[in-house]
This record gives sequence, C-alpha cells and structure tokens, in this order.
Amino acid sequence: MKELDIVLLKDGRQGTILEMYERGRAYLVEITDDKGKTIDTPIIQKEDIKELVYIT
Repeated sequence: MKELDIVLLKDGRQGTILEMYERGRAYLVEITDDKGKTIDTPIIQKEDIKELVYIT
C-alpha cells in the first residue's frame, strides 16, 4: 500500500492513504462523506485495514 491508494477499514469506513509511517505499519487516512468533505483523518494501523479497494 502506498499514498493515494484507497482502502476499506475493518470498521466499514473507506478512505485514502495520505501518508505512510513506521515503514508501512501505520497510515494517515482521509475519510470523506458522500460529498467529498473530509470528516476524519485518523492514523490507522496496518492490521485495521481490511482490503485494498483501489491502487494508484
């Protein structure tokens, strides 16, 4: 996984990877609403990612 890839989290949210930390063990992910407005930017651990939805 790398920056700008889209991921599905285990909690059901979908987001875009903005930055990678700790050699790929953690990611800053942008979560948006249906209109594209950013609603959250959590740092997610790799094990919290369910699947890769879109590869850039």
